[in-house]
Amino acid sequence: VSCGKSARINGEVEGLGKGEVIVKLLDVNTYKVLDTLETDASGHFSYKVPVAEGQPEFVYLFHDETKIASLLLDRGDRVSVKTDTVGRFTVEGSEESEKLASVEKDFSDFTVEFASLADRLAGLDAASSEAAEVRKEMAKAYTDYYRGRVRYILENSHSLTVVPVLY
Repeated sequence: VSCGKSARINGEVEGLGKGEVIVKLLDVNTYKVLDTLETDASGHFSYKVPVAEGQPEFVYLFHDETKIASLLLDRGDRVSVKTDTVGRFTVEGSEESEKLASVEKDFSDFTVEFASLADRLAGLDAASSEAAEVRKEMAKAYTDYYRGRVRYILENSHSLTVVPVLY
């Protein structure tokens, strides 16, 4: 894993064609733009990210203002990213990046489910039995997600992917 002084990203943005991908580095709590890449006519791009030894980096790929991929890169990683312009992506070649993608997908799935339940609840009489049932579903969804995140943290306590779980 520790060959070279960088990590390499080979990517494809489906549906983009010739366009731009912006590479950003998470610097504490703000994004720092590293580079703007031009994709070829097929949406392919390649980029090397400098990574200090023992200092993995959170790197994000954007198209316009939309985050299209999240990566946690270590020195020597060679990752392959397939994404689209709305942020549905897969990543291979970095266990930590794969974990980060899973963490983000779990959060996204939870927020979609919870928002759907909240929308259902908003259309109901607060005193109705149906509203009480939706509130129970919301509590269960939240509890299940919370327990899953605690389990994730305990099982991956040495991974930096717990940071976004905590925040």
